Amino acid sequence: MKTGIIISCYNEEKRLNTTLFLNFINREDKFHLCFVNNGSKDDTISLLKTIQMDNPLKVSVVDIKKNCGKAEAVRAGARYLHSRGDITFVGFIDASLSTTVKDADELLKSLKTNYRLGMVFGSRTKKSLKEFKKMYESIISANDTNI
Repeated sequence: MKTGIIISCYNEEKRLNTTLFLNFINREDKFHLCFVNNGSKDDTISLLKTIQMDNPLKVSVVDIKKNCGKAEAVRAGARYLHSRGDITFVGFIDASLSTTVKDADELLKSLKTNYRLGMVFGSRTKKSLKEFKKMYESIISANDTNI
């Protein structure tokens, strides 16, 4: 059972903590990182491909040439991970690591222990449930065939 983690990146060349991602993916076997370059104007794509070269079985790079917004970038990563056939769960985190992969692992435990759940999320903001629903509806379609 493998979990795909989507990391949407836009102009992250100088900010991306490559060491942290490399250390994580080299010690964890149950995760696959899917970096989505969302039309970056800097050299983010080269950095992502360097991370991928370090562990190509556990890291994928989806390159979107023109910036299309975070929701569309996450959707592109989800479509890619779904097409692989070896990913059971999909999550996403920000490239800034405001939510860490370890945090994502805690959310994953909730999904694995309660099969009635279709989705879990965490946030450190004080947004209303209505705001979260709107945000996630823009990322995940109600129709699974659109993934």
